[in-house]
Amino acid sequence: MKMYSDHKRIKRASLLGQVITTAGIVDVEVVSETYTSSDRDADDMGRMLVTAGYLADADLRAALEAVKEVESGNLTPDQAAYALKFAYDNCLPFHAALESTIMQAISVVNPNLLGEILLAARLVSEFQLAVAMDQARDCGLTLGRVLLLTQIISVPILEISVELLRMVRDQKLLLQSAADALRQCVFEQKTFTEALKAVGMETVEEETRPKLGALLTGAGLIADFDAINAAEVGLETCKPIGQVFHECGLVTALVLRAALKLQTMIETALVTINQAFELLRQVHSLQLPLEDLMKELGQLKAKMLSLLIQSGAVSQEEVSTAAGFYCGDSTDVLQALVQSETLTPQLMRDCARCVSLIENGKLKWEVATSAILYCKRTGTDLHEAITRVQTETAHRLHSFPHGMSPAMAGGAA
Repeated sequence: MKMYSDHKRIKRASLLGQVITTAGIVDVEVVSETYTSSDRDADDMGRMLVTAGYLADADLRAALEAVKEVESGNLTPDQAAYALKFAYDNCLPFHAALESTIMQAISVVNPNLLGEILLAARLVSEFQLAVAMDQARDCGLTLGRVLLLTQIISVPILEISVELLRMVRDQKLLLQSAADALRQCVFEQKTFTEALKAVGMETVEEETRPKLGALLTGAGLIADFDAINAAEVGLETCKPIGQVFHECGLVTALVLRAALKLQTMIETALVTINQAFELLRQVHSLQLPLEDLMKELGQLKAKMLSLLIQSGAVSQEEVSTAAGFYCGDSTDVLQALVQSETLTPQLMRDCARCVSLIENGKLKWEVATSAILYCKRTGTDLHEAITRVQTETAHRLHSFPHGMSPAMAGGAA
């Protein structure tokens, strides 16, 4: 019987220490030392803390009432600590603080999606979340920003959380599965893809279209922090992220329209990601429409089309057909070829890469045409295709008599 009594006494003292330190009223080191010195007795602990000036009598009464609520099962330790902190900050009796705050604190934990996933992943406690949501409401900030500023979570955790919540919103994941994936990313150091596969997503599609936030941050027009913040606001308000960027004054309507258009152009390989960054910077600095700045890309597109036709990857008839059917939805012939599925986006990217290599003097036009056709027929990687074509060309050259070129050999024949 005495053993049971001792266990109960020790548990109560431990609970008192937990509630006081979680509420931030007394430092952990002080409570730990007092806990040991009092022989793990809650009443003795309280008296020692009052005598030493760490607690007032009213504070001790409030703390002991908080412990009783936990022991009776009415509150969790975090909820009791939240009410105790409110009582301490506002010089209120514990029962008054309990009536005015704790039910509100419990109710605000669940509605916020970010709060839900972080709580389910055990990255925040109920107490931390309730306090952070109070601060967010009082300061007019998002929950994510408050959690970052108070160093409860890091930027990578917030980024992963927002991305997972986007998948929940799009009904690709259940919230609990998203929380499990988040926990594996944080505690098991798994990559995002590995964590998704671990929770049952066998096929994780690789997105060729860059996210709007990534496009704007890559161009240096907004900060990474603002992009994450806007993504969180978009999830909570069910607004497109572009609208959030514009409403928050982060980008002008002109830049937003350009970014949205460039998303599609990158996806269909009409511009590279670096070209898109530069175009966005110019739209922002010169305040000119994207269409006015696209003229410089005309020569690149003309070379790409010429390369495709000369390689045999696409015929002139296919070009005319695609342009005729898709001109209403396309900005140019190359996009029409992709939309009509005459060419794949990957082949278009390979073609743009070839033109770049040609202009830099690293690839001959003849090799590029052969490599592009080889890529289309076999689906081979561009680097492998170029290597193969160059090897075959070198082999043919070596097969001619010494000192004779292919042309001379043909004339002699």
